[in-house]
Amino acid sequence: MTGRLRALARELGLGGDLERARAEIGAWLDGPLDRYQLPAGTAGVAGVRALAQWVLDFPRDGHDQGFPFDLPWLDLYPRCHRTCRAVDAFLRSPGDDRQIGKLLVRLQHLLDPVRSQLPFRRPVAILTTRARLFAELRTVMRLRAKPVPPSSLDADTPQTLRDIEAALEDLAQSLRARRPQRGPAQDTRAAIDLILAHLDRHGASLSGHEIALPPSVGGGTRLVDRTNNLLEGFFHALKHGERRRSGRQILTQDLERLPAAAALACNLTRPDYVKIVCGSLEELPRAFAQLDHEDRRRSLPARLRAAQADVEERDVVSASLPAADRELVRAATLQERVLLAARSRAPRFAVSP
Repeated sequence: MTGRLRALARELGLGGDLERARAEIGAWLDGPLDRYQLPAGTAGVAGVRALAQWVLDFPRDGHDQGFPFDLPWLDLYPRCHRTCRAVDAFLRSPGDDRQIGKLLVRLQHLLDPVRSQLPFRRPVAILTTRARLFAELRTVMRLRAKPVPPSSLDADTPQTLRDIEAALEDLAQSLRARRPQRGPAQDTRAAIDLILAHLDRHGASLSGHEIALPPSVGGGTRLVDRTNNLLEGFFHALKHGERRRSGRQILTQDLERLPAAAALACNLTRPDYVKIVCGSLEELPRAFAQLDHEDRRRSLPARLRAAQADVEERDVVSASLPAADRELVRAATLQERVLLAARSRAPRFAVSP
């Protein structure tokens, strides 16, 4: 579905005066909300394109925490459902521009499967229940998907570990009390049983480890990291950077050929490491210049020719959600219009263009 939506958004962005279309649809969004009707002409085409782009911007509903803390595909469903209802409302009064009506029908056909009982509605309800249980467990364990700045990070203390242990015991008792004994809530029972089995099996280590050190090494205690989130986050960032560099989705061969020393480049963000390698940040450019001096000298003529070549400007928009459209798609007025139209209780029927 997302692939077809991206194709529609790209198709509606090919050629034409997009700047003028953006200005016209922006003026329509700032206008009164007295009726559900798209404007005619290029503004209406831009309006249909903005509706498709609003659906494609579903990752924005997350919290930039990454999977499984964010569930972007679960956020896609409500956007599709609301946009589908909004398109129904717009089709009730399509106006005199037949092209706008045809484009709305195309968008409706792309989004219409989300309104069926199967295969979307029940899986969405099941995943929503599971996500709530997972979020409850994550909150009790005080898990952080991404590291926060040290200034705002509350370091774990022995008391913190004891509080987490007590909270896990309270959660286990609460889940046992809420577990449905019978009835149609089979998936909820299975999800709760899975969490309870995990707590019974690993509960002693989920709250962390407080290790007492012998007097020979200074005594005291040390706290061990409760999760491997830091390592997982580093690997995620490494893969994200490699995807941006290569443009490939499957990174199997790239990671196999990536030298192990490539991960050491991240240490350049640490002042003590930079001091050992080159002395200071001021000397870092010289150190890098010495590393690739020969390669840079050989490729310099090609770079000069590329810099001198004239780049022909094109008005073909190849991206489904370019940066110039994000401000318009993420405007509060567009979301308000979509939600108002979706709540208008439009009848569920197809309109022939």
